[in-house]
This record gives sequence, structure tokens and C-alpha cells, in this order.
Amino acid sequence: MAAPSISVIIATCNRRAVLEQVLRAYDAQEGLERDFEVIVVDDGSTDGTAELLSSWQPSRYAWKHAAQGRSGPGRARNVALRQAEGEAVLFTGDDILPAPTLLARHLEAHRRSRTPFAAFVGFSGWPAGMKLTSTMRHVTGVGAQQFSYHYFKDRAEYDFRHLYTSNFSIRRTVLDLEPTYFSTAFPKAAFEDVELSYRLSFHGMRIYYLAGARAEHHHHFDVGRFFGRQVACGEMGAILVAKYPELRKWVRTAELERVRILGLRETQRERRRTLDAAGQLAGLEERLVRVAGFFDDLHIKALDALLVAIFDYAYLKGLASALYGVSRSPSICGYLFKTRVVPALEAFKHGSEAVGLPVPAADFRALCRHAS
Repeated sequence: MAAPSISVIIATCNRRAVLEQVLRAYDAQEGLERDFEVIVVDDGSTDGTAELLSSWQPSRYAWKHAAQGRSGPGRARNVALRQAEGEAVLFTGDDILPAPTLLARHLEAHRRSRTPFAAFVGFSGWPAGMKLTSTMRHVTGVGAQQFSYHYFKDRAEYDFRHLYTSNFSIRRTVLDLEPTYFSTAFPKAAFEDVELSYRLSFHGMRIYYLAGARAEHHHHFDVGRFFGRQVACGEMGAILVAKYPELRKWVRTAELERVRILGLRETQRERRRTLDAAGQLAGLEERLVRVAGFFDDLHIKALDALLVAIFDYAYLKGLASALYGVSRSPSICGYLFKTRVVPALEAFKHGSEAVGLPVPAADFRALCRHAS
């Protein structure tokens, strides 16, 4: 019996409702000359996902599933890979609904490729008709903190940072050049895909954007949720750079060290303001999220610059916490808040008032009094 043309690998955790939609969508795949398989590994769900997987009976594809205690998506994908038999592998998410031609597009790209080392990242966009927050528009648009599609060109090549496990295919022969697959050193869902991609790049893997391989991302973000995601990304970035010090500029540990040194050079008056901000970070961050969230449903173009500052701060906060610990990181974060977030807040406030848009004055005053 011939091997499946492609193995679809999904790690899941507590998303039963949308996962069921995803599994149904793979029953509607078109244009495939050969069979394919879907493998789902449950990463410690408590919402009835286990019951869904054990009773699932697809009509279009071969079906495998497994379960593990909560160990993270990297380990879950590894479990699936050890069962996978496809000549190619598609990594995707439990909230990513494939277009009917998704697999056919990926397989055609591999067939036409001049090298087996080509890998393809497809497009994962918000569903048509879904109500989008400004945060959602931003992080997949000009901010590109989640996906960089806004800047991609079809069929262009991109570096190892763009192995997006929402919609990414690769030949199994290339993947097997790193037989440990995903590192399990990342307890949160960030950078475990980049780490594997970095290793594969040394074997000659090349990533190309395949705009026609489309899927819908059924996931809601607001400012607060994405702030938390960015903090987690910073924490996982510290793990990545500990393993690969040569990535310190890209992970931004070098930048963080410069920030720390700049903080040491402050005048006594400036230092007091930094320490004041550092001592109130939890409350300031709560106010910051509330202020940005006040505008999240309004789709104001000027909000992009503020969101850049907020999510950049959140990432560096997570990185500083992981690198410097709870005793030393607050002073660094206080300096970042004062020198990067506050100016962005003031600029947004002035721009909003210029067009007659009301702002939550008490929150702005409390946040901006930390300006140097």
C-alpha cells in the first residue's frame, strides 16, 4: 500500500469546538490524487477533546490520534511525527480551517520544486465576516508580531524565522535530517518552531511563501491577550538564545543589555522616575492594557504606533524577566516603560485629541507622569 501523500499534524489543547470544524474541513479537501492522513495529539485537554478524538470517523482521510499530559505543542508534534507516514508533512493548528485546496496547493508546490529542500509557508488569515479588533488587524498587518504576511510576496524566499506551524509543509526526508524534531525545552508555545527551523536551515532548507495555500485562523485576540502572548514569547526567546548565542541580536538580548546600561547612566532625578515606574509596573501595565483596549474596536490607524510600543514592551519584559530574574528585571522594565511606552502614549493622546477623539484622561495622566 502506497504511503500517504501528506501527513497533517495538529497539536491541540482545549479547543474542542473549533477542532471539530477543522477535522470536518479536511473531509472537504479537493484535487488530491492520493490519500492523506490527519494525526491529532491532545496535549492534556480537559474540555472533552479526548471524547471527540476517540469517536471521530472521517470519510476522506486516514485518521490517527494520541494523547499526552500537558507537555507543550513541541512534544505533541513529535508524538505525531513518530506515527506519520506521509511523504510530506503539513504542520497546522487546531484553530486553522483549511481551504478546500490547501493540501493540493502544498503538494503541487513540492512537485514543481527544483529541490527537495524547499518548504512552503501558506497563508493563515482571519475568517471573512469575523469581527476583528484593532489588535488582530495590527499583529497580522503592519505590526507583524504574529505573522509577516503583510510584507510577503508570493513565491519569494524567507529566512528560518518564518516556519509558521499554522500552515507549513516540508518533505519528510528533510525533516528527518533533524530526527529529534521539535525541542521540548520550550514549555510555552513560542520559538520551538523557530528553533527547529534554524537547525534545518543548516541542512539547506529554504522557505518560500505560498499565497494560494490558504486557511482561516479562528482565534480571537484583544490587547490584553496579545500582551500576555508577547511576554511568553520573550521568556521563550531567552531559552532560544541560551542555546544559540549567535542569535542574540535577533532575539534582542543585545538590545536589552544596552537598555540596562542606559538605565545606569540616568541622572538621580531620572532614576527616581524609573524606580517609581518599576515599583508600580503591575498597575501601570493594567492601565496600559485598559487604555489601548478602550480603542480596540474602533480601528484607528494611529493606534498602530501605540500597539507597536505596547507589544514591543511586553516582549522585552518577558525577555528581561527570564534573563535577569524578578529582582533585577523591574528596573529595566521601568526604564523601558518610561522611555518607550510613555512617549508612544503621549503621541497617541495628542493625535487623538487633534481629531476630537476622547481619551480616558485619568488613565493617561497616571501613565504619562513617568515621562522623564
